[in-house]
Amino acid sequence: MNVLALSFDHALLAGGNATQNESQRRQVAYAEELCHRAPGSRIWIVVRSAPGTTAKPVAIAENLELCPAPSSATGFLSTAYRYGREVCSRHGIDLITSQSPFSDGLAAWLLKSQCKAKLLVQLHTTYLDNPYWLAESYVNRLRAIVGKSVLRHADGARVVSRTAARWLQQVLQVPQDKVFVVPVGTQLASQTLSCSEKHTSDRRILFVGRLVAQKGVLTLLRAFQQIQEQERTTALVIVGDGPERQQLQGLASALKLQDSIRFVGWVPYEQLPRCYSDADLVVVPSLYEPYGRVIVEAMSFGRPVVTTDTEGARDLIQEGQTGFIVPINDVPALASKIQYLLTNPEVAREVGYAARQFIKRTHDPQALCAAQVEMWLKVAGQ
Repeated sequence: MNVLALSFDHALLAGGNATQNESQRRQVAYAEELCHRAPGSRIWIVVRSAPGTTAKPVAIAENLELCPAPSSATGFLSTAYRYGREVCSRHGIDLITSQSPFSDGLAAWLLKSQCKAKLLVQLHTTYLDNPYWLAESYVNRLRAIVGKSVLRHADGARVVSRTAARWLQQVLQVPQDKVFVVPVGTQLASQTLSCSEKHTSDRRILFVGRLVAQKGVLTLLRAFQQIQEQERTTALVIVGDGPERQQLQGLASALKLQDSIRFVGWVPYEQLPRCYSDADLVVVPSLYEPYGRVIVEAMSFGRPVVTTDTEGARDLIQEGQTGFIVPINDVPALASKIQYLLTNPEVAREVGYAARQFIKRTHDPQALCAAQVEMWLKVAGQ
């Protein structure tokens, strides 16, 4: 079975075989599992490069080849279409899979008829109807139209939550047998046994993510201001960078919180375990979130999570048992739940333990890898 994948994950192009990162290891695992299930199979992945970088096609496994594509949407679409037709003419393609239903999904849809292959589209979110996302730009409204069309013409759709599955079936009328729920895994879970112990005595609230409007950090800072009125010994650690960093630092100063908030900046992925292990709780205050890998990572480290009511949170959090969900943009509700966990450490430990057990049951890397390949085989009719 031959698979052509279209991806935006430019981390696949970093390093080499001796220093494979999480993205590369995950794709190599898929390739190995596919060959185990269907001997002789091969995978080609067209990858959107980081801006300003160029590279030649490279094999990172015996049956797995990466083809870099330009970072622009038009350049990516053109390269994906040309490379896909070339692979199809030389080897034949049984399945085309796209990381999203947008520009890569459009390229995959065009290739589907040319190569007479099956099409699997991944949808990590239902924000094609999300008012926050649609209001961000005219481009997003155009992307929503394209995305819905691609999804309706796909032979299968992979989603990461039951919420997204229901949206596909109810809103886009995609048949149930074409929808596959396969959660997103994380390699950090394998490090929790050696890195789950806290190394600091101070109390820390942790945020991990890009500093953009979507992530709701402004709401977190205002909630933290309320917490500081009673918990002055608590620190807020913000891990990540982005265009809103200067604005957020200015707000922290205006709220007189600069001595209690640490803007750490970007942290290499392999160093995140220490950030999670040193936290007392993790906050995910997003306006919308496709799944919430930070939620999964925090739970795998046994840290209680307070998150806003996004679709990923609904699949991962059992209210009061494995975490807490609050309304989006609700400063008092967010502050109240954080305060509750800070003043009830036994509850925090119990919730964190239950969260960790949940992730161990539902996010085993080998099981998720097998589910991914099983989905490919079903959509391809093999």
